[in-house]
Amino acid sequence: MELYELLVKAHTSDNEAVLSIIKRFKPKIKKSLNQTSPQNRDDLEQDLLTKFIEIIHTYDFDIPEEEV
Repeated sequence: MELYELLVKAHTSDNEAVLSIIKRFKPKIKKSLNQTSPQNRDDLEQDLLTKFIEIIHTYDFDIPEEEV
């Protein structure tokens, strides 16, 4: 499934879609966390995932009419 389709589903509280999106970005998140100090990684990961989920649920899907 395309990322956009997952975002649309996640926006309607589809938890499976949210998990799929997180799984897609998890390697990048882990790679970024490896650049931080080991003692902060767990807390940073939780903060990042919380923000990530918040952004998924609040993403604006309004598409201007000329693009449709």
